[in-house]
Amino acid sequence: MRTFLLFGHEIAYTASPAIQGAAIRELGLPHRYEVVDTTPEEFPGLAQQMRGMHGGANVTIPFKEAAFQLVDELSADAEEMRSVNTIVVEGDRLIGHNTDLPAIEDEFRALVPGGADRAVVLGAGGASRAVQTALARQGTEVTVAQRRDGSLARIAELLRGADVLVNCTPVGTGGGELPVDPALLREDLTVFDLIYRPTPTALVRAARSVGARARSGGPMLVGQAWRSLAHWLAADGITVGPEVAPPMLEALRLELGGTDDD
Repeated sequence: MRTFLLFGHEIAYTASPAIQGAAIRELGLPHRYEVVDTTPEEFPGLAQQMRGMHGGANVTIPFKEAAFQLVDELSADAEEMRSVNTIVVEGDRLIGHNTDLPAIEDEFRALVPGGADRAVVLGAGGASRAVQTALARQGTEVTVAQRRDGSLARIAELLRGADVLVNCTPVGTGGGELPVDPALLREDLTVFDLIYRPTPTALVRAARSVGARARSGGPMLVGQAWRSLAHWLAADGITVGPEVAPPMLEALRLELGGTDDD
């Protein structure tokens, strides 16, 4: 039996154990997936203890950049992002991957099949960098709006002419707060909110109310999760692909109280 971990800080809200557990059961495996809610001071030491462990780990807020620094080898996506959300243990070596990026690319292909000319991204953290990279790969011009440099105060101006709005901030997690004034939303502005709890988020509901195409972050969460599992199980000769996504999405729906997103 193998044990896979999720490192994060103040992540009691996470649905990852539910969806990873569903995938593990679908594959008929005895493995476990456990949450390690720790502090920035403790995380590096805990991660180093994984060396020689028969398992692997996901890494979430706020440790993805720290994980990038402590692994021994990086995948191309992790190196480009300077961010690691998946750690594979190979003997005494830790290999860092970033499965957020391909999952986000899938979401944009589904949301904006023909691509977008211009996007506004709220927030400038690790998730924002993955979104910016995914959009740039599709030829989209990206503008970042954040409180730190005052650009968020110009959000009305920035949204003029934009095709896509992406929320990479925690605003709206577990509640009804919106990261932007709903009066700025319009029918031809596609909205992607990385938050998945609640689903749909207040931002997604507001966007849909004006006829916009909008989606919460649940499918993206599942997309990065099955890719992480694929990395962990590859050493066992087990191939994992998008065929495990449906039971993971169903587990997420139940975890969120029977709601879903399309």
